[in-house]
Amino acid sequence: MSADTARTNGLPVLADDPYRVGAEHLPDAAVVLFDRDLRVRLATGTTLPDAAWCSDHGVGRTVVDLVPAEQADVLMASYRAALAGTHQHLETPGWRDPGQYWAVDVVPLRGEGGAVSGGMAFWRDITKRHRAEEALRQHRRQLLEAQQLARVGSWEWDLATDRMSWSAELYRILGVDPDVVLTREITRDLIHPDDRAMREGLLAGALGDPSPFQAEFRAVRPDGTVVWILAHTQGVCDQAGRVVRVVGTNQDITHAKEAEQERRLLGRLYEVLEGHHQRLAADLHDGHLQSLAAIGLRLDHAAVRLDRGDGALVRGLLGRLRQQVRDELAALRRTVAALRPLVLDRRGLAAAVGELAAATRDRAGLKACEVTVDLDGPPLDSAVETALFRVAQQALANVEQHANARQLRVSLYRDGPQVVLVVQDDGCGFDPTHAQPVADTHGFGLTCMRERLQALGGVFTLRSAPGAGTRIQAQVAVQAPP
Repeated sequence: MSADTARTNGLPVLADDPYRVGAEHLPDAAVVLFDRDLRVRLATGTTLPDAAWCSDHGVGRTVVDLVPAEQADVLMASYRAALAGTHQHLETPGWRDPGQYWAVDVVPLRGEGGAVSGGMAFWRDITKRHRAEEALRQHRRQLLEAQQLARVGSWEWDLATDRMSWSAELYRILGVDPDVVLTREITRDLIHPDDRAMREGLLAGALGDPSPFQAEFRAVRPDGTVVWILAHTQGVCDQAGRVVRVVGTNQDITHAKEAEQERRLLGRLYEVLEGHHQRLAADLHDGHLQSLAAIGLRLDHAAVRLDRGDGALVRGLLGRLRQQVRDELAALRRTVAALRPLVLDRRGLAAAVGELAAATRDRAGLKACEVTVDLDGPPLDSAVETALFRVAQQALANVEQHANARQLRVSLYRDGPQVVLVVQDDGCGFDPTHAQPVADTHGFGLTCMRERLQALGGVFTLRSAPGAGTRIQAQVAVQAPP
């Protein structure tokens, strides 16, 4: 044995080992040398997982003797792998201080002939890094949870690579597979065609002006669902002031938009109901009440004449009063039908629409009126029947009052789980963009029809042009939504 070695527990320990010199000059690091029997030959450094390792108690013992069982198995496996000639890396918590973390690199040590004679474990204290990484993970979790709660996704556009990167929530909002490699073309195609030019123009403006801005637009998911997006966007510049990235957040405001639409719809329905009430009051006062009052005066006159013995005159008065009463009964029935289409309960939607079409033909003097009905199957929901009847009533009233048509075609049929009503004429037509929803006008009737269907989740479609007639289609589910 040379003069610079000693024996501890029968094993040689190098007093001037170069590994000792290196380890003792590295901050937050330690070196453990072990032989082929996995016994510690040297343990030194500024920071050791366990201070007992560098004492006589530690040298010459195995990892199993020095480390708790739950960590000893993992370390032993790495040490044995190093003796087999491979490099191992692992990270493990401390056992003296559970809040401490260590990174361990285990490598084989070879003798002069190249054979593995032992191994070296290089321990580094990574507690600060681990805490920073854990804080970062927690921050990302909190950000993800916040984005999910707020329905907000973030994104970034790298101008150099033309690649887009999204947060997980944005993938969910837009219904895109997270494995898809995003490009500007893909994200552009997700924007609703009617909003694409506006959105593209704003993004192009951000390339020259990095100032923050916000805008609302619609996106179309791969499954066809339309979502409303509130986007906050801004450019990011390099040191030369050039925009190199565009970043932003997209918030799903679909629910807010739907609630806003429902509020508008309710407001319009209240207006319509108020208008109906006012018209009903006017009809009752100016029509029925006046007629009944006139009938009462004529009855009084007939009573006076009867007292005077004018039997022939009274019989004439009563004959005229009988006709007036019949006329008033017919008028009252029309008023009641306007409040609740009793014909639906008595004869059903098909017959009711047919009668409306026939009445329109007669009043408008149409040369042709074709009605086709195919409603075979289970009965329609009463709310759906009422809505379609009202749409047909309004559409046919428009034909009578505005179309100046010669031919009318009305179709009512099932299309799978939907029922469809089509009213088409060959009249003068109009420009739908100029139809204003003002009370008692053509535009107001169109608004009422559209809102009736929207209230049931249906779709209202209007096609018209000056000189080209008008086609109105109402499509709604057979069963009204709950």
